[in-house]
Amino acid sequence: MRSQAVIALIVGALVSGGARAAEDDEAGDAAMGAEPKLVYVELKPTFVTNFGPADTPRLMYLKADVALRVRGAVGFSATEAHAPALRNELVLLLSQLDEGSVTTTEGREDVRLEALDALNRVMEREEGEQLVEDILFTNFIVQR
Repeated sequence: MRSQAVIALIVGALVSGGARAAEDDEAGDAAMGAEPKLVYVELKPTFVTNFGPADTPRLMYLKADVALRVRGAVGFSATEAHAPALRNELVLLLSQLDEGSVTTTEGREDVRLEALDALNRVMEREEGEQLVEDILFTNFIVQR
């Protein structure tokens, strides 16, 4: 039990240290007149959901790894803080897809844009501004 507490303290220090380093970098960039750096935040664990019409006797599954592109420490911190709400929004969106929207390149691009809009609505509601600049599907597998 004691080792778990020590591990939790170490992980907490690493996470807060990473956010503090990003804030320091952002402050340095602002002082030099540069824009904050882009940061990629992976939403873990992997998304796995069934999708398609409910009246179909055979279930279809989708597995996706997602990374969000945000700007600087503010975007990073807000994305980390609201990760459960962002994940929920993506699960709801992905589970409502139909087969045509996940099997074509155009369909996947439409899903990506719709997901970006949905995530920014969450951020607008929670933070008062749209902080997600882009969403990237780093893995996208469909089983029919």
